[in-house]
Amino acid sequence: MWLLGAHMSVAGGHSLAIERAMAFNMTACQIFTKNANQWNAKPIAPEGAESFRAKVAASEIGFVVAHDSYLINLASPDDTLWQRSVAAFGDELQRCAQLGVPWLVTHPGAHMGTGVDEGVVRVARGLNRLFDELPDLGVTVLLETTAGQGTSLGRSFEELAMILALVEDQTRVGVCFDTCHVFAAGYDIRDPEVYATTMQAFDDSIGL
Repeated sequence: MWLLGAHMSVAGGHSLAIERAMAFNMTACQIFTKNANQWNAKPIAPEGAESFRAKVAASEIGFVVAHDSYLINLASPDDTLWQRSVAAFGDELQRCAQLGVPWLVTHPGAHMGTGVDEGVVRVARGLNRLFDELPDLGVTVLLETTAGQGTSLGRSFEELAMILALVEDQTRVGVCFDTCHVFAAGYDIRDPEVYATTMQAFDDSIGL
């Protein structure tokens, strides 16, 4: 079965995102578990989480993924922002677990001029800390390929591979391959031949 879907709004309740996806006969769906442009979020009520799980189970949707807040920067050199980002990402992981969403997509973050190597270490340090503090959640973190504006990490497959290599629990991380971002970063995917070359480069650096 081909999985085809879109990001759907959770306005009015998380389960409504599934209803909206079902109205378009989707087989996949992405959501935010909270407002992506705010740090704070109301806790998810148990009945709301149960309704979401029930709607997914009763639907044809075979893949549900969440995207974290855009404010989070696990690569930040500012310790206050880094600590806040780690705490917020931990909350995102727990919200996914409550909803039964098995995948959480995140932008690797921006090193803010301190360099790729330092940024990579901070991202991995944050993930390792959270994985130690929050075992057995059943949620896999997907590092998203990025277009690489400014000091954003993830513009190359090699940068993602550097982060992944430093994560201690390899079973809890993967990659979200964003085709738009990959193309903007300079990887060609416009015809079968160059697509194959790009995917081979991904396989060589990270592994399919």
